[in-house]
Amino acid sequence: MAYQIFSHTLPSATPGTQRVLKAHHFGEAGARPKVYLQAGLHADEWPGFLVLNRLLKRLKTAEEAGLIQGEIIIVPVANPIGLAQNFHGYIPGRFAFSDGGGNFNRNWPQLGTKVEKRIKGDITGHEDHDLVLIRQAINDELALLPEATELQGMKKTLLALSMDADEIIDLHCSGEASMHAYVAQEFENHFAPLLALLGAKVGLSELETGASSFDETNVSVWRHLKSHYAHLIPWGARSLTLELRGENDISDEFAEQDAKALYDYFVLRGVLAGETPVVDVSNVEYYPLDAMDLVKAPCAGIVCYHKEIGDEVEAGEVIGEVVNLMEDDVSTSSYPLVARTNGVFFARVQRRLVVYGESIAKIAGREHLAFREIGHLFED
Repeated sequence: MAYQIFSHTLPSATPGTQRVLKAHHFGEAGARPKVYLQAGLHADEWPGFLVLNRLLKRLKTAEEAGLIQGEIIIVPVANPIGLAQNFHGYIPGRFAFSDGGGNFNRNWPQLGTKVEKRIKGDITGHEDHDLVLIRQAINDELALLPEATELQGMKKTLLALSMDADEIIDLHCSGEASMHAYVAQEFENHFAPLLALLGAKVGLSELETGASSFDETNVSVWRHLKSHYAHLIPWGARSLTLELRGENDISDEFAEQDAKALYDYFVLRGVLAGETPVVDVSNVEYYPLDAMDLVKAPCAGIVCYHKEIGDEVEAGEVIGEVVNLMEDDVSTSSYPLVARTNGVFFARVQRRLVVYGESIAKIAGREHLAFREIGHLFED
């Protein structure tokens, strides 16, 4: 199959409106390995748009040279609904305004129990047979998902494109941050080369966040089945959320650098033919997600940071301060931001006017923090 672009029309939310998802397909349909990438599920996070644009250019050249051995699907703009949230030049893009609202990357449909019922008694322990069986059951359940609203249609379409992939890479970013990723604990070793190629020194490792995010949903069926069948069920999908630095880290240089890293990773995994890159993973370090300190604003006001992104910090160290603009005594109007763990200061909000109690900075720690609750590790 030659390179093709398929347009998927979403249900019309209001008269005269219609939104489209475009999926770029490379390689033969059904070829393995299959990888799926998307950007902009949080529609206010834009670095991935340019990265995938540059990656598409590289893949078109690879297609012409006959180098594509697997199947690649790329959705460069995954959330046209969120991108339409333009208020006087500001695109919030993180939360839906309809269908009950909520974070676009939370509460995706969970199919594990339904798939288990479909395949119960048919698992043989033969990997090739079981992979086909389970993927067909997933597709059957996906077909039954509702699409009565625009948002339901978008979620169903993205899952239909991604859930039978061997690897799923969801591109996001933070306010201001170093390159990092959220990786399922089971896939730490598998994705270490990708993080190394991208220059990411921080990986947040988790078993289950409780968020039912897009990348977790793509592997949730396999995780559910493995809890019942253990080694008899292979990992039919591996996924991660890749955070491409900060919101304003958008440039030709970054985009080309990241697109090349992704391309090289595809070669490493046999999706593309080419000289296998030699990857040094020694600088990649995983930090438990339940050890990540979410530094809260102690008051409303203007935040000033004393530490830079990527700095090592120690528990009890002051990494910045928030100035309370309503304090009567300006000599005591600054409130410290105190680290509660030893680790790496890797992300913070971009804006400097902060709200009391909100999480404004992240420190990747190495030891479990008592106030971090397993199963509730993400905030909206």
